[in-house]
Amino acid sequence: MKLEKNWFYSFCIALSIAGMAYILIAGVSDVPENQAYPYAMKGMLILIFFLAWAGVNFFALLLARFKFTEKLRKYHKYFLGLEVITVIVILILAFAARIYMIQKFPMQPESDYKTYYEIAWMLKEGILQEKGEGYCNYIGMFPHILGYCYLLKTVFVLFGTSVWNGQVTNVLFSVGTVFFIYRIARRLGGRIAGMTALAAAAFWPSQILYINMLAAEYSFTFFFYFCVLLFLHLVMDYDGATKHAVRGVLLHIVLGCMIAVTAAIRPMALILLIAVLLFLLPLKTKLPDIPRNSISIWVRFLAKGWLRAAFILTAYMAVSNIIHTDIELTINQSIPSFSQSFGYNLLVGLNTSSDGGWNEEDSKFLYENLDRTGSPIEAQLACRNKAYERLTADPGGILNLFIKKYELLWGNDNYGADWNLAFLKEQNQLAQGGAVFLNQMKGVSQIAYMVVVLFSFLTLIYLLQGRASALYVLILVYLGTAAIHLMVESQNRYHFHILPVFIIIASVGIKFIFDNAVIFVKTSDLERRQKEKQEKREEDLLKQFEFEEHKAIEQRYKSMTNAFDMESAIRSGNITVTVSESYMQPVKIKKEKSIVTAAEAPPPNLMQEEKNEIVRKKETVKAEDKELESLILELEEIAETGKVPHKSKEMVIPSMDLHQPASGNNEVSELKDILNKINELEKNQKDLLEGYTMLREEIEQVRQIHADAAKNEGGNTV
Repeated sequence: MKLEKNWFYSFCIALSIAGMAYILIAGVSDVPENQAYPYAMKGMLILIFFLAWAGVNFFALLLARFKFTEKLRKYHKYFLGLEVITVIVILILAFAARIYMIQKFPMQPESDYKTYYEIAWMLKEGILQEKGEGYCNYIGMFPHILGYCYLLKTVFVLFGTSVWNGQVTNVLFSVGTVFFIYRIARRLGGRIAGMTALAAAAFWPSQILYINMLAAEYSFTFFFYFCVLLFLHLVMDYDGATKHAVRGVLLHIVLGCMIAVTAAIRPMALILLIAVLLFLLPLKTKLPDIPRNSISIWVRFLAKGWLRAAFILTAYMAVSNIIHTDIELTINQSIPSFSQSFGYNLLVGLNTSSDGGWNEEDSKFLYENLDRTGSPIEAQLACRNKAYERLTADPGGILNLFIKKYELLWGNDNYGADWNLAFLKEQNQLAQGGAVFLNQMKGVSQIAYMVVVLFSFLTLIYLLQGRASALYVLILVYLGTAAIHLMVESQNRYHFHILPVFIIIASVGIKFIFDNAVIFVKTSDLERRQKEKQEKREEDLLKQFEFEEHKAIEQRYKSMTNAFDMESAIRSGNITVTVSESYMQPVKIKKEKSIVTAAEAPPPNLMQEEKNEIVRKKETVKAEDKELESLILELEEIAETGKVPHKSKEMVIPSMDLHQPASGNNEVSELKDILNKINELEKNQKDLLEGYTMLREEIEQVRQIHADAAKNEGGNTV
């Protein structure tokens, strides 16, 4: 099933962003004033925010640069095995850390924790109605108390009645919750998100410190996130193409039953039910493009979100009624319904003088009404009516209370250390070293909590801008928990079961950062390659332009001078010069020359000799030009291939002494030979050009003499 963004989705994400921002503000402001350097601590916390964000981004860019994701895909089986081993090791370490805490700070149950222990013992012994009348009345007013007591009773029956057995059971629930958090994060964000969530949940300071309390939070959180994981499995794996539609329908029923069991431990599970229903109701699954009658009726049921929601809700109500009846039979009296059982909690939550926490005044009012009516239901109704009076009497004060309660609930994560300090001191079990350790852990808890909230905040911004995500169901859980605790009794430890929500959201956000780093690296590489290609193209165009410009200049020069290129004409064989050989060798030309007349013309055989000499030299020049062209082609081949071609040594240029080494088989020697030949040819060409230049001048002089002689002697020519 594909989740689509709508106005309600965007509204919930935006509201969560505002809530997370306020937590960050409150968390920085919550540094105790009694510390030696409170403002330095605030500045340090902000610095930690920056370092955490910068560190994650740097690490993500580093892995992206080394193509870590590609290696994950390439060596999938290897990394999968490594992941399994890592998960097992971390779970073992998480178990060991919690056991160490229990042994280091042994705690006897107090307050509500003592109530759980004693009710569980009475249930095991079967004497709850006989000797626990007061506890029966207490259960009648707060039925959810019995849920955790049933679990403790089962442990006591199997392993014996002891606080240690109850604490070890909580350790198992806690480690199991860590595994579920890992699976949820991996499902939503992949391997990186899963491993990040696993490490954070395994060593979360406050949840380790709180483990020596005989508290219901650990079992409640275990079942809560089991339900979340099951829900994600249903919406992600059972679509219109599923081949196990019947199993999917049954699992929806199982999910409803498990939410009811979870609500029997703590009523906050109702928030998960509401979140699941809000998630499912607008969803529709696309069915296969085949005749409708060919599609299973169960697949058609699963294709509609409201039918899935109906299965879950029906199962929840059925199991809730069974549990409700069982509790009444256990205590032998009627208990209030869900809507009635919140009367006292609502009364306490709206007490502005106690900041919405437990207080003697409201507790006394509850028990006075219980004694007066003898009915837990009537006592809760009396509390609910008084709570409504408080709600309407001072709206401004109630609004101020809401904001203060939100800050008290979410502003810090110190409940683990605070409850240990309070109870251990009361039991005279708090050593000096233990007090120092617990106070230090308060700071560690706050830093870890604030960093996770920071990354959750950033993730929500990603979600607001990007595609719809199944994280939406967890965001609804957070919003529901925050909203209901604005009204009912609130304590800092009541955000216990929402901490995994923050961890999962933050872990998925880190995965988003890694994905963006991969995109950034790929984009940067692509832009760099395109820039190099563009520079190469521009360089080639510039060279071509320079060549064309040089050629055009030459053409313009020739056009302007209208010069006749004697050298090119002679080399191409278009002109044959029949002059004395002395004109071909300008070095031997003498300065004094005699005036030649027609009568003094040289003998014919001498003229023929000079003509033959000129032709011979012309053929030599052509041969040298051909050799030069061959050498240039050879150099171009070397530049393209990077290798010197092996050629026979038969090519010899006359009149050149290149002093070739006898061994000349290596490439360096061959290259030197080629360069020597080129230099020699260039030298000869230069000498020939100088000779041609002098020759042209001499020819012009001879022509001028001939013209003068013809003019004087009547047309005789040379």
